[in-house]
Amino acid sequence: MKKRILSLLLVGVMVLGLAACSGNKEKEETKEETATEETKEETSGGPQVLYSNGGPTEFFETPWLNPGSYMYNKTLYDRLLMADSSLTALEGEGQMAASYTFTDDGKTLTFVLRDGIKWHDGTDITADDIKWSIEYSLKTTVLNSVFKSTFMAIDGADAYIAGTADSISGIAVDGKTITLTFSKVASDALLAFTQFAPLPKAQFEGVDPLSIQQAKFFQSPVGSGPFKVKEVQMNNYTTLEANADYWGGAANFSIYLNPSAGDSDANFVTNAKAGKLDYAYTKSIADVKALTGVEGINIEQVDVRYTRLLYVNKFKKADGSEAPLANPKVRQAIKYALDMDSILEGIFEGAAISANSLTPNGEWKAEGLNDYAYNVEKAKALLKEAGWDSNTELDVVYYYTDQATVDLMTIIQSYLSEVGIKINFRLVEGDLATILWKAPADPVNGPSAVDWDMCYAANAALSMHEYYDRYQTGYSINSHTPSDPELDKLIAATNTSTDPEVQKEAFFELQKYENETLFEIPLYYQPIFLVTSDKITEGPATIGNPQYNYNWDIQNWKLGE
Repeated sequence: MKKRILSLLLVGVMVLGLAACSGNKEKEETKEETATEETKEETSGGPQVLYSNGGPTEFFETPWLNPGSYMYNKTLYDRLLMADSSLTALEGEGQMAASYTFTDDGKTLTFVLRDGIKWHDGTDITADDIKWSIEYSLKTTVLNSVFKSTFMAIDGADAYIAGTADSISGIAVDGKTITLTFSKVASDALLAFTQFAPLPKAQFEGVDPLSIQQAKFFQSPVGSGPFKVKEVQMNNYTTLEANADYWGGAANFSIYLNPSAGDSDANFVTNAKAGKLDYAYTKSIADVKALTGVEGINIEQVDVRYTRLLYVNKFKKADGSEAPLANPKVRQAIKYALDMDSILEGIFEGAAISANSLTPNGEWKAEGLNDYAYNVEKAKALLKEAGWDSNTELDVVYYYTDQATVDLMTIIQSYLSEVGIKINFRLVEGDLATILWKAPADPVNGPSAVDWDMCYAANAALSMHEYYDRYQTGYSINSHTPSDPELDKLIAATNTSTDPEVQKEAFFELQKYENETLFEIPLYYQPIFLVTSDKITEGPATIGNPQYNYNWDIQNWKLGE
């Protein structure tokens, strides 16, 4: 089987090489155009330039969905609180908040805004902007699940969403003070406010919250952070300049962003080697290999909550027939049939770790979980017990466009065929929210509202709750897991306290049930690689997860030549 993995990977490399040759002309044209703009910036007599990626291609993504995936979301906006590198809220002062208090019972959270803080257009940041941002965000479809669960725990949120109240009664404003009263435990409340970026109310008059991403605002956002938009040439380049009035001090450099998706940059290596990438992150081991040993480039591995998995659709099909993966013995067989250690060594060369739970290894992981070590005979026996029909063909979808994903799907297909499971895999594009995560109208009986059996995807969890809350009955993006009273009870138990130790014990029990029933099939944990250049002579004191916001103090970084 290892020889088969190698041969499959070699085929993938050949295909990738052909694709690269056909795209060389396009890449060279892009590179020349970018170089022209870079030269213009560097010879303009302005400040030093920090080069990064993740610049907008069609619009700046709202900061309420992926709060720190893009460099611009991390630099254009302030949050109420600050987190340390482990994403724990710092005590004392925050960013927008000069101070905050959170009662021991978790029922009341109070912020006092800083004096004199302003939006980038020069207008005052007010407590009413904060209140409006929380309320308005709840009516959008682009709200991170940690934010949503926190805001829905505020007293009166249900009535506001139902339309029986004009505002959330549990949000009180008095001058610069905002007080939140919770009707139930909001286990991630402090974490949420280290990541949630309030927006200026005045900029969204008449904007339908369901169409927020299409608002004119996101062509050139007005933020509150240490950098502000200077120039936007959409899908070409974007420049950010220092906010001279920033409360934390003004940077002495500007930021130049080349366009790319948040963690998928086709020009990552080219730009880094050309000295045009000073701070960025990648999950691609190919990028890391290409840059290892390059003079002036530094690579730091950051272990994060990032788990690749197979979401398993267990709802009945549209015709009323049972889902082929509804039986947990079939899911267990799939797990036993995959030699993940060999697969990961072949594709990632040891830069990923086989998973036995959504939760990565560490203090939040229960001990004694079944690793489902590769066992063909065990897999076949489980399929026989489940009455598996070997003529069944499973439809497996994925949305990543890299060659490594195609290689992985091909290898998984080969492994599963060894035990009598047939799969067809296909790339899906377009409205992924509907294609992948549309929940059925009836979350108990179905039928399924999506058309696939398994989905290869990832969960980059901001909190432990973000890993598991989505499997609850009726959750807005639960397209895959029918009502399970025991699962609901275990998930609910993780959300009953703000005490980390109490939460930890509840997660241990949930992980044991997850490991036994495999309501999803965890595959591997993947680190992030932070790539910086020697141009940064003084950067963050500590390195945290670059996908989220922490106290990195970027306005005080120092750049050399």
